[in-house]
Amino acid sequence: MKCFVWSQFLYASKTWTLNKNTEKRIEAIEMWIYRRMQRISWKEKVTNKKVLESVGLQRPELLLTIQRRKMKYYSHLRRHDSIQKRILEGKIDGRRGRGQRRQTWLGKMKMCEVCETALDRRRWRTMTTHLGDGMAPS
Repeated sequence: MKCFVWSQFLYASKTWTLNKNTEKRIEAIEMWIYRRMQRISWKEKVTNKKVLESVGLQRPELLLTIQRRKMKYYSHLRRHDSIQKRILEGKIDGRRGRGQRRQTWLGKMKMCEVCETALDRRRWRTMTTHLGDGMAPS
């Protein structure tokens, strides 16, 4: 599955915009693939937890892989001066609309913290390695 399906699915995933709906769909397709591999019908009412146990996993991996790739790509862009960096960090003149939330990265860190951390390769690698563990970056 990782050889044939994931390689096609993950193509250019580091440039995707992830939101809650997209994340739900990614997890749904991963669970669908596992169910197809195990020949488990949706009519059998088997929970996702049981399906993951039968495959030998504790939690879905596909979304974490995409998030790690996105983080590595951002770190790469942040450290090198390129047109992509200028586009990514471009500023828009004017004021932010009333009531909008401040921009965060993966719902954990503020953008300025992410920018600083991305410049230190060792700290960034530690943070991306422990992305799904719930550990806070140091």
